[in-house]
Amino acid sequence: MSVSVALIRKITEIEEPQLRDILLAILEEMERQRAQWEESITRREFLEFGKKMEESFQQVWNSINELTQAQKRTEERVEELAQAQKRTEEELQKLIKEHKETRSQLGGLAMTVGYRLEDEAFKALPRLLREDYKIEVKGRLKRQYVADRDGRLLEVNIFGH
Repeated sequence: MSVSVALIRKITEIEEPQLRDILLAILEEMERQRAQWEESITRREFLEFGKKMEESFQQVWNSINELTQAQKRTEERVEELAQAQKRTEEELQKLIKEHKETRSQLGGLAMTVGYRLEDEAFKALPRLLREDYKIEVKGRLKRQYVADRDGRLLEVNIFGH
């Protein structure tokens, strides 16, 4: 059987080395068995067989092309997903930075509110202690650090005698 040049060209264009080698090996086997077939079958049968084989190779070739296209689409989708993941990571980093800033601002706000409440307590607490508990505050209330038994300084927000 003579194999068409077009078929051989198509096979040699296949980028996948293993697949290309398999198809070439099939052609070589067909050539090797050609002599045996010519003796056992008629030329007409042989030509019909060759035509069927070429059609089969065309179907294989079409399948390879479809798989190649599917592979390209998959690679494009993977690239799109990688880019989307990169954008997501960048946005996440921005959110983390903004979250840290918000926490910092919230902490400052909490300190400001706390100090403001303490300031109001400095004014109101002596009267409340006198009226509710008959405790008389001597001097002014203040913020102060006091050492504990181990010598560590502890902040006392409202301190007085």
